[in-house]
Amino acid sequence: MNNFYDKADNKSEGNLATGNEDKGISKKTMLMIIVVAVILLAIIWIWKEIELNKQRNEANNKVQMLQEKTVGQLANNHKQHLKLLAKPYVWAIRNELLRGNINQVNVYANEMVKEKNFQSIVVANDKGVIISSTNKKNEGKEFSTVSNPNYLSSDTTIVENINDTVLVMSSPIMGFNNRLGTLMVTYKVERPDFK
Repeated sequence: MNNFYDKADNKSEGNLATGNEDKGISKKTMLMIIVVAVILLAIIWIWKEIELNKQRNEANNKVQMLQEKTVGQLANNHKQHLKLLAKPYVWAIRNELLRGNINQVNVYANEMVKEKNFQSIVVANDKGVIISSTNKKNEGKEFSTVSNPNYLSSDTTIVENINDTVLVMSSPIMGFNNRLGTLMVTYKVERPDFK
């Protein structure tokens, strides 16, 4: 009988010991699962943050490229408008120069410079001397002291972009058989506000 009870006691002790070991393994396993899950969540979170930052940077680069393209297009539009303006303005100045009416040339320049973004207007004669300017200090000076002397020999209307904020337009003023002078207009280009 003792053997029977001893075996029964041993079995119950064995079951208790095994049950405790199963609970210990179960706690360790649960702890490992939790640690692995936290590590996986951290890895996923970091990966998502990297992806979001990458997308933000790409979006910012696209916005910057579009803004630069827009600024360039606006400058080109202003160039085209200045070229269109040059023709009738040169004709008006030409008529006044042929009549010898410098006062009317000054009136045209002073009225034009009152318009938004026009900075200065200069008219030089065929010898390269400034005969009309919205800055009266320049009158009587050589054209080369205030601007590019190559404008005096150009046979076409030129519009140059200076520092992305200023356009300089020069155009020859032609008489019937000869060059009467050169017109130069300085125009400020306003940068768009992209806010």
